[in-house]
Amino acid sequence: MTRELPHDPYITAVLDALTAARVEPTYAETRDTEENRFDPEAGTELDALLVWDGDAAGLNTDLHEDGIVLLWEHPAEQWQWAPRKRHGELEREPEFLPTLPRWTRPGAVVATVRDLLAGRPVSTLPSGLWEKHEQAQAAVDAWAAAEESDQQ
Repeated sequence: MTRELPHDPYITAVLDALTAARVEPTYAETRDTEENRFDPEAGTELDALLVWDGDAAGLNTDLHEDGIVLLWEHPAEQWQWAPRKRHGELEREPEFLPTLPRWTRPGAVVATVRDLLAGRPVSTLPSGLWEKHEQAQAAVDAWAAAEESDQQ
């Protein structure tokens, strides 16, 4: 049985919005991983990886022949993205999306994904927060506290 991670409800809401908008990712997963890109000594981080491959609907293959990746990471404060190379590697380090805070509304993720797929500049207007962001942050905080106490 797979255990639910504290960010799963939020990522599920994002995936539901993407699916309803017909821009669902080819692949998506949530994880707790030993690799913490922001602080290697801090231990485990939470993340979500959303991948659109080269066959994704709406993808401008002239710009992103092999698709794109959208990344949510805790403790990062914003979503990130990067174009893909063949075999799923990233062309470069993921770039932060300042208008998509950690708990942004799922509809804002949809709009940004449409822009990224099409190769258009993303909106510079700040997004509102998901209506359940406080509960989600409290769950992540509790998870982080438990992880810290496990390391001591």
